[in-house]
Amino acid sequence: MVAGRIHRLLKLIALLQSGRVYNSAQLANECDVSRRTVFRDLSTLQESGIYVLYDEEKQGYTLPWRTILNFKDLTSEEVLALLVLCQNLDKTIVGLPIHQIARSASTKVLNSLPDTLRENVIDAAQSISIWFPPFNPSSCNGIHYKNLFKATIGKKNVRIQYTCPKEQKTISTMLSPYHIFYSNREWYVVGRSSIDRGIQVLPILKIMKLEVLDETFQKPSRFNLDRYLGSSWDPTHRSRKTFPVKIRFEKSVADHVSLMKWDESQEIRKLTGGAIEFRARVDCLERITDWALSFGDQAEVLSPRPFRNLVKERIAAMSHIYR
Repeated sequence: MVAGRIHRLLKLIALLQSGRVYNSAQLANECDVSRRTVFRDLSTLQESGIYVLYDEEKQGYTLPWRTILNFKDLTSEEVLALLVLCQNLDKTIVGLPIHQIARSASTKVLNSLPDTLRENVIDAAQSISIWFPPFNPSSCNGIHYKNLFKATIGKKNVRIQYTCPKEQKTISTMLSPYHIFYSNREWYVVGRSSIDRGIQVLPILKIMKLEVLDETFQKPSRFNLDRYLGSSWDPTHRSRKTFPVKIRFEKSVADHVSLMKWDESQEIRKLTGGAIEFRARVDCLERITDWALSFGDQAEVLSPRPFRNLVKERIAAMSHIYR
């Protein structure tokens, strides 16, 4: 009896991983059981950590990725990369809410390996570390993060209340979370808001209350995060208007600036004496002002004039503090 059910569950997984979407009747027919048994088996898979998704548009079930892997087929380099990344997630810049799950998964993969390979990977991992800048620890364990991750993956609407510093008030909205992303040391959610029926980008740390609703949504096929955000320096203050900026960097920081990809539109011109001129088109002068000031007296804003004046105002305010 038990062996028969295990065989049926494995067949169910194989069907769901085939790339085809099956409804409950089709699964029942394929497994030669009743629909009630299929629902019970699907519940068993969910409880076991195999998350079956329901496609509202196609009215059927599927697995979004291959769930069953032969870990012994992994190379030592693949396992090492997985182990180092997952074991370092609990101290990372991103403060990933699912870091404990990833850590547990990497441990299970490691334990499934042959003894010799496992020992080699553990030994190699002692020689590799990932160090990250500071992050907000509250993002690691927040229940809002975890619920929002589940809602985004399951394509479920959420009702949220969040603080809006600009308007100095609390705003309520129903949101269809299309995507969650990390930028400027902070997590954001982007989705369709019921307020103006348009797409909004919200810092997750600003969310005060969140309720996952039973109502599902269909993400538009035309939505693309990279295309939506473009090369914005501040995802919450996107603007179609851009400014051509020029910044001179002295020789001491020229190599560091030249070797990094700060903006898709950037151009680097070498100047006499080892200095460089950084050029780009940006949509947020406030954010790039913070970046320019981080280089201290080794950077000089050349243009446009509003950008240069903004830097001068910030320097004057700082000077007043330390006067």
